[in-house]
Amino acid sequence: MLVIAKDTEKTLLQELKTCWESFPTHRCLHLRFSQLEQDKEEWFADVLDSLRAFLEESTAQLYLCHDNDIFVLTRHLTNKRAAEFLAHLSHKLAPAPLTGLASLFEIGVDWPKLRDMCNKKLENIELLKNQKQQEKKEEVEKVTREEALGKLDRDLISSLAMRREMREAPVIMVVEDDPFTQKLVGNTLKKSYEVAMTSDGQGALMNYVNKAPDVLFLDIGLPDFDGHTVLEKLFKIDPGAYVVMFSGNGDRENVMRAVELGAKGFVGKPFTQEKMFKYIEKSPFIQAKLKKEPTHGNHVR
Repeated sequence: MLVIAKDTEKTLLQELKTCWESFPTHRCLHLRFSQLEQDKEEWFADVLDSLRAFLEESTAQLYLCHDNDIFVLTRHLTNKRAAEFLAHLSHKLAPAPLTGLASLFEIGVDWPKLRDMCNKKLENIELLKNQKQQEKKEEVEKVTREEALGKLDRDLISSLAMRREMREAPVIMVVEDDPFTQKLVGNTLKKSYEVAMTSDGQGALMNYVNKAPDVLFLDIGLPDFDGHTVLEKLFKIDPGAYVVMFSGNGDRENVMRAVELGAKGFVGKPFTQEKMFKYIEKSPFIQAKLKKEPTHGNHVR
């Protein structure tokens, strides 16, 4: 018996098509062992031994799919003989029930159904492949982000509060990944303040250290870090940071969590100019600049 375990689904589809065209009376036994709870190592040897004993033909082909389903292509296999094989195998695999896990097809008659099953399995393989690639990409990006954050300039961090205090003109920083919102916020603020804009969590932390802003408007949903992660990391860098969240109407729970972490409030989307300026005016760093009274950013959050 020939056992195929590499590029199985693609090879199986090609072989089934050949049988449909040239040997339509050949049979295909489908064993849905993907539904078994046991690991493949616990049953594959018994399945192979039983098939060799019951099929009595050396030309049979066994296809072991990526999900552990098995397809067996044979010249002659009756329903009676298949039932005997399953009964024998059930005894070996007890207590695993095989009822409903096996189907016998005549290729000439059932080709469309077999073709669809193979194509579905090929689609699943592609989905798994894409998922693994995405997970690998995300892992690489995560490592890269962590490395970048680990390289934040320690001198800039230690001098952050002093640089903010000594600077005369306020700086407002906005972290928002939506270009339209960026433009609206920028147009609203730039006439009165210097505005620093960034679109992701990594940029937020790195630019925060560089700019030492008096107010940070932070979006909850970002393409790399979520807003809560940014907050946690930010308050480790600057415990006295003055942060206001941007949020949609459905983000109440996320907003409350952000406030618990130390945010001073939130501006809902679509935002209002009045609310943004109200929060800006409440910033102790900006108030200190207006009064020309120094503050070291150690106020209670």
